[in-house]
Amino acid sequence: MINVINDNGTGSIADAINYLKSDFDHKNVKRSVKPRDFAGSAEECLVVADSIERKHKYVSGTLSFRDGEKPTDAQLQKIVDAFRKTFMAGLEPGVNYVDYWNIHEDKGNIELNYVIPLAELTTSRQMNPFPPGKAKEDFKDAFDAYINHQLGYDQVVPDPIKASESKFERKILPKSNSKSADEFRKNKPTKDEVSDYVAHQIINGKISSRQELCDCLENFGEITRVNNKFISLKPHGSEKAFRLKGPVYEYGADFKKIKIDHQTKNADFKKQLNDSDFEKVRATLERLTKSRREFNKKLISKPFGRKNKDRVYGDKREKPADDGGGTGSIGGSGSTSMTPVLVEKEVPVTKTVQATSDTQQIEIKPITASISTSSGSKSGSAGSNNAPTSSDIISSGGSSSDSSIGGMQSQLNDLRTQISNCKNPAKAQALKSQADSLEQKIGVAVAAERIKKLKESFKSSTHNKLKK
Repeated sequence: MINVINDNGTGSIADAINYLKSDFDHKNVKRSVKPRDFAGSAEECLVVADSIERKHKYVSGTLSFRDGEKPTDAQLQKIVDAFRKTFMAGLEPGVNYVDYWNIHEDKGNIELNYVIPLAELTTSRQMNPFPPGKAKEDFKDAFDAYINHQLGYDQVVPDPIKASESKFERKILPKSNSKSADEFRKNKPTKDEVSDYVAHQIINGKISSRQELCDCLENFGEITRVNNKFISLKPHGSEKAFRLKGPVYEYGADFKKIKIDHQTKNADFKKQLNDSDFEKVRATLERLTKSRREFNKKLISKPFGRKNKDRVYGDKREKPADDGGGTGSIGGSGSTSMTPVLVEKEVPVTKTVQATSDTQQIEIKPITASISTSSGSKSGSAGSNNAPTSSDIISSGGSSSDSSIGGMQSQLNDLRTQISNCKNPAKAQALKSQADSLEQKIGVAVAAERIKKLKESFKSSTHNKLKK
C-alpha cells in the first residue's frame, strides 16, 4: 500500500468528486467495476469546500494497494480510522472536519480514494492534514510503512538509481492535451534514455561523484539548473528542459551506497521491516503525529471570531471600559502521546466477505450525524469520545440555534464577569476552564449553523453539482 497525494486542490471539488463517482475513467473508458462510496459524505465536502474563500480548498489522494493485497472492508475501515487519527490528530470527524472516501477496483487492485476540504469547522480556519516540506514525505512514508507492516504487506522500496517522475508526469501528463504536455512527451523518451544511461554508468563504477554525473549529462545537452534536490537538463535539439530527480541527482549522493541499494532492492530483507527498523518507523510516526496534534489543538483552542470584539474604540487617552473579559492564554488540552491504531493482518477465509457485514464491524460511526442539523434518518455519534455534537449543542438552551448560541454567549459573559471579580485563584482557574469549554461549544454551534445554511442553499439550488 502506498499513499499518493494529488497535486490539485485549487480547482473544483465537484469535478474531483464526480470523477471518483463516475463509471468512466480519465480516458472516458467505462470502468469494469462500478466505484462505490465507502466513508464520509461527498455532499458535505462539497458544501464545506464551496464556503472556502482561500485558493487551496481541498486535498485529495489515493491509498493504492498492489494486485495481491486484498484488504477486507473491515480492514479498510480501520485504515481510514488510522489515517484520520494520524493526519488529523486532535480533531474529530464531523465536528472539526468532513471527508469523503470511495473505492475503485476497475484496474484489478483496490484504490481507496479520499477528498478532504481544508477547513476546520468550528473556526473556519485552514486545516492541512499534510505539513509542508520534507515533513510531509516523512509523515506519509512512515504511515505507509507502519500500515504495510501491520498487514504483512511488502514495504514500498523505490529504486534509488532511477529518475523519479514528477506529479506533472504521473497525474497530469496522461490526461493533458496542452502544448506544454505535447512538448514534454517529445522529450520523455530522452529522459528515460538519460536515466537508463546514468544507471548503467553508476553500476559499472564510472560515476562516483556529482561532478562526474554532470560531466556525463552534458553529453546529452545543456545543464540549465543545478539544485540540491535535482538537475535540469535541456537535450540537444530541444526547446524545453526536464528535471531529473531522485537520490542519484541530489547533492551529497553516496553513489556506492546507491549502487548496493539498487542491486538489493528486490531482496526479501528489504520487503519486511525488522524490529529495529519498525521501531524507527513507529518513533517517526509518533513524533510527527504529536506535532500535528499540538498544531491542531492550538488551532481550535483560539477564541472563535474576533478576539477583541468587546473592546471600546474611543480616544486613545481614555481608558477603555472594563468588559470583564479577564486575561490569560487559552491553550489546547488532551494527551500528546500517540498510540498507533492496530490494523490486524488478513485472516484467510473460505467464503466471500460481504461489504455490508464488514461495514458493521467498523469502530467509527457515520460522521454525517454530527454536522447534520435536520431531523432526518441520520443519527448517531461523531466518534468514540465525549465531544459534543453540533446537533446536541444547537438543540439545548432554546427553540432555535440562534437562541441557543445567544444563551451560551450570555453564560460566557457571566463567567467572564465572575472570573474578573473572583479573588480565589483556584476558583478563578476552574471558572476559566468552564469559559474555555463553553467558548468551544459556541464555535461548534456557529459552525454547525453555517453548515446548515450552506446545505439549505445547496439543496435549493437548481444546479446540482454532484451527478447522481
